[in-house]
Amino acid sequence: MTTTRRTAHPAVATYVAAVRDELGDLPPDELAEITEDVRDHLDHVAAEYGDDVTVGTLIDRLGAPAAYAAELRSAAGLPEPEPTPEPTRTGFVRSLLRLMVALFGWGAVGLGAVAFVDALFGLSGAPAIFAVPALVAAVVAVGAALLLVTGRDDPVAELRQVPTAPILAQVEEWVRSMPWGRPAIELVTSLRPAWWIARAVALGLVVALVTGSVPFGLVVFLGAVIGSVWLGRRTAAGEVRGRRLLAVQVANAALAIGGLVAVGSAASFAAGDHVQYVDGGYSYDYPGPGFYDQNGAQITNIFPYGADGTLLENVRLYDQDGRPIDLGWSEECYDGAYDEQSFAAANPWGTTSSRG
Repeated sequence: MTTTRRTAHPAVATYVAAVRDELGDLPPDELAEITEDVRDHLDHVAAEYGDDVTVGTLIDRLGAPAAYAAELRSAAGLPEPEPTPEPTRTGFVRSLLRLMVALFGWGAVGLGAVAFVDALFGLSGAPAIFAVPALVAAVVAVGAALLLVTGRDDPVAELRQVPTAPILAQVEEWVRSMPWGRPAIELVTSLRPAWWIARAVALGLVVALVTGSVPFGLVVFLGAVIGSVWLGRRTAAGEVRGRRLLAVQVANAALAIGGLVAVGSAASFAAGDHVQYVDGGYSYDYPGPGFYDQNGAQITNIFPYGADGTLLENVRLYDQDGRPIDLGWSEECYDGAYDEQSFAAANPWGTTSSRG
């Protein structure tokens, strides 16, 4: 028997998101499991009030999200979070860095997606006009993020202050609240080993694209597989935290963008006709069938002479395969003089032979 999960009420989603923020210091897997339990509990509570339930109703019934999270910690024996330092006034530089992370980060994602689609379908024929700005934006966003978290005890909390970060948290919570959300997240989580391999593949593709050497990219991929799997297992076990975890996530984002661009470029090359165009215009001097001298001038007629210097007539010339020699069409080629027309041909023995 299967059951279909009901979409969470907006009030429930808001309350669960607040509790999740209070427990944000826990390992991702443990936090996801606790969040699911909290959502199930709140769904039952909200069902008692029907569609009229509000966040205020849940707070009156269960207490503030912070208090609810504290009770969960106590009941589950979870460690208390580190004390939060006293809030300080945000300076201009820090505000600017947060804005740069948001703008250049989303710019890198958007331009990277456009470059991938452009390279895949050959829309403009020059995906680099999008790929290069995407990589530059990614570098700027990563640099701003590293400067932003330098010297901070909780880098994740600092990044949550970046504009649009709350929107991402709400989107994540919305996905989790959907009937298909939990199965989809479980499926993605189960594919972690595949993502580790994909990370190594992305690095190999980027190296091959930058260096233009597929064998070198393959060597980098083989070495990266070992490192990626080792790092992935440590991250999944919760051994990578703080700034190191942030560095891993930033590297993953950069590799994702670079890998998409590399895959799109490879697909575009494979689908292309590989015709190379050179600037020089159309030449009307393309040599057609016939014979040409050492200077490239076309030979338009042949006059056979005998040993005594007499012009031979009614002579047919053949090549080594027994085929008649064809000089090609030319206005200057004569089989014989037309009426009222004559021409003179130079005699190799120093005299002139004329026909007319």
